[in-house]
Order: sequence, then C-alpha cells, then structure tokens
Amino acid sequence: MPSKYFELTTNSKKFKEETKELIKSLEEQNVVIYGAGQGFFELNKTYNFNKNLHITAIADKKFETQTSNITGLKQITPRQVLNENYEKILITNEQPRGVLKFLTNTLGIPQEKLLTIFNEEIKEEALSLNYLYEHKFDKTLTKLVKKLKNKSVVIYGAGIYFEAILKYFDLSGLNIVGVCDKRFEGHKDNEQFKGYKVYAPSEIKDAAPDYVLVATKFYISLIMKLNDELLKGSKIKIRPLVQKSLWTLLKEIWT
Repeated sequence: MPSKYFELTTNSKKFKEETKELIKSLEEQNVVIYGAGQGFFELNKTYNFNKNLHITAIADKKFETQTSNITGLKQITPRQVLNENYEKILITNEQPRGVLKFLTNTLGIPQEKLLTIFNEEIKEEALSLNYLYEHKFDKTLTKLVKKLKNKSVVIYGAGIYFEAILKYFDLSGLNIVGVCDKRFEGHKDNEQFKGYKVYAPSEIKDAAPDYVLVATKFYISLIMKLNDELLKGSKIKIRPLVQKSLWTLLKEIWT
C-alpha cells in the first residue's frame, strides 16, 4: 500500500504537471528506471513509462535475488547500471536520497545524469509526514483544536518536523501567538517564522501563553526541561503537539 506521502504528493496538481513535463523532456533519450517497488507500479498506471519513454532497463536491489512481473522491461541490479547505454537515470523512489548517494558516490555516475520524480521541499519530508499519519495526527489535531479553543498557544520547535506539519496540516484552528526555538536566541525585533512571531526559549514566560505545544519528534526530555527549568513556577501548561502511545514512547526511550 502506498504511503501517505506518496498519496498526497502524486495527487497534487504540481506533481502531475511536473511529472508530465519530465517525461516529455525524456522522449528522445535512452532512460534507465531506478526503482521497481510498489511506487513504480502505481506511477506506471498513470504515466505509462513503457509507452512514453525509451527504457533500456529497470534497476532495483531486489533483482539481486529475484525477478518481478514487469512486462517488456529488462531487469538489472543497481551495479549493472554501469553496463547500460543511457542518457538519464530516472529514480522513482519516493525517498531518493540514499539512491542518489549510492549512484554518485559508489558508482561514480555524474549528478547531471540523474533525475528524481519525487523532490522533497523539506528535508525528510516523506519520513515526517508518514510518521505523523502513523500516529494519527490528522485525527488528534481536530480534538486538540476543540480542547484549546480560546486558549493561546506557543509552539516549541521550529525544525523540519514542524515545517512538515505546517505544509500538510491546517493549524489555523489553534490560537498560535508565536513559535519558540533555541535558534531564535538573539532574534531581531518583530522577526517571524512562517508568519508567526518568534521567541527564544528564555522568553516563553514573557509570551505568557496558556499552553506550550512541543513540536519535536522526540519530546520527553524537552518537556521535562520545560517543566523543571524554563517554565518552572508558571501556570503555563505543556503538552506535545503530536500524541504518541505509551508503547511508542517506551520504545523511543529504550532505543
């Protein structure tokens, strides 16, 4: 089953337009497809790579031990790419970073010969989004908005995890008065992050929110620090933005 990132990305107008343009740009070139997972089969239903591209082979690590039902395509292992006649390698993996590193660093293939279908706008975007849906953030956000109605909120954490939340989820139902992060130490007056006023950790009490919502993937130690140091003695309540099960928390503590 395709991931949530795959589903949301491939259904976007931007992705559809860019993929069609990409395929059109490759019409006259020999292409090696890299990636024969479920994502490839789902993409092939829409974009019909076999018909629209001149594919010399399809490469995947799984072909080292098995073959797959891909009609009309020569199946090769990743290292056998070096034996192929091609102008471009088209990577269909939704998280292509590892593949790019292997092809450039290990096989020595020039970067200009490599093209990716999925291009993350945020670092680890796919991992973050799939993690959020794994922990049902889409459902818990609705409950959180109801619970914190008329309450002011400061978000603690302005990293890539929070950026993924902002990109894929509507936080307008929360009364967010600012975003706090240690990177904002020494910030300028009226400085903003994604449209929100910024605060250094030492300024949270001055912001005087009703709640601080911690927007980091691993939050236990940070919540303890807020309780024991930064917000000690205040009436500001602290909770994670993304709720996780006790079992998940225990696994994160012990791994």
